[in-house]
Amino acid sequence: MPANTKEGAGAPSPAAKGGKWSRAKGHPRHPSPRSEPPTHPSGSVVPKTTLRTALENPQLLGGAIPGDSWLGWRSLLLAAMGEALTPEELETFRRLTEREQPPKERVSELVAVVGRRGGKSRAIATLLCYLACLVNYKPRLASGETGVALCIAPSQEQAKIVLDYASGILEASPILRQLVRRSTSETIELTNRVVISVRSASYRRLRGQTCIACIADEAAFWFTEDSSNPDYEILNAVRPSLATTGGLLCVISSPYARRGVLWDSFKNHFGAQGNPSILVAKAATRELNPSLSQQFIDKEYEKDPVWAAAEYGAEFRTDIESFITSESVEACIDPGIRERPFDRRNIYSAFTDPSGGASDSFTLAIAHKEGMSSVLDAVREVRPPFSPEQAVEEFCALLRQYQVYGIRSDRYGGRVG
Repeated sequence: MPANTKEGAGAPSPAAKGGKWSRAKGHPRHPSPRSEPPTHPSGSVVPKTTLRTALENPQLLGGAIPGDSWLGWRSLLLAAMGEALTPEELETFRRLTEREQPPKERVSELVAVVGRRGGKSRAIATLLCYLACLVNYKPRLASGETGVALCIAPSQEQAKIVLDYASGILEASPILRQLVRRSTSETIELTNRVVISVRSASYRRLRGQTCIACIADEAAFWFTEDSSNPDYEILNAVRPSLATTGGLLCVISSPYARRGVLWDSFKNHFGAQGNPSILVAKAATRELNPSLSQQFIDKEYEKDPVWAAAEYGAEFRTDIESFITSESVEACIDPGIRERPFDRRNIYSAFTDPSGGASDSFTLAIAHKEGMSSVLDAVREVRPPFSPEQAVEEFCALLRQYQVYGIRSDRYGGRVG
């Protein structure tokens, strides 16, 4: 859509220093939003302009994800911002989310399970640029505080791809390029007290900052040597940093195994029964990038159907389950029962996996036998850091409730503290 070129007040001037607004005649004016700005969970944090306006205006983000080939991504991002959709966008939204109605306000989380080469990096960069440049966070930032628009990727090299896209998008905008104060290999510092920052997946580097948004790129492939659940550890470290600004958490990744944040979000919230504030979409590669050759994808399926289904069909893999499949575990669970109370007719036993409190969890399980079946009655986990003495006291109190006075354990050889 061509930019509105009528003269008038309230337009950001390309010639103005520091990205300030100019009332001088002759400067292009933003196209009027088609609807009122959406409601945001954070209250006083509001957009300076809608995402649709930005994407339609060549002076802003009009060149970021243009044309029919980006319809899928525009539909998802606009829906995540709580903005009204066109009939074509609504049809696309329904196909990708299996929800009839889009959100009426900005969601708290956007999760996208996307096939490889589906345009994830460019879409992520576009969203980062919008949230960093065209939303006002000053009412939520303390004096001297800097907001961080954060992108986390499996490696620094992959994170740099998103930063390069973001740099190119800002440079292509006559207005937004004026907000750039300086750039480094990991950051783009803006004049509005916001920094676009990219990091590798490590929870140790994510504390002590205030985030206006966090995008988890390829979260299904975050692997570290010191954690069995790095995606949960990292996002748990990030969530408190989003609390001040009510920032958006966005998880965008190709699928892998049926475990971790991506799988759990898809399993629990995809479709009409999901949490309305958590928008989950699933799209094969060509649904978001129709420019990729179907012939190429067909050849990949011929080579390895299971691998190609995950890479280009956005299907979670079932050939790499760890020990027991998810279906086998779920078949053993009685829905709605989180814990079984003590029953004097049963004889209980327990097992514990201790920890010194520094890095690993301290866990306890209590069970009983019913014929040839074992029934798990209660489970406890104390996550680090914690006091081992206090954890032992809590576990002993629970064991007494089930009249368990001796337990089994692994050969624990760690030190306390």
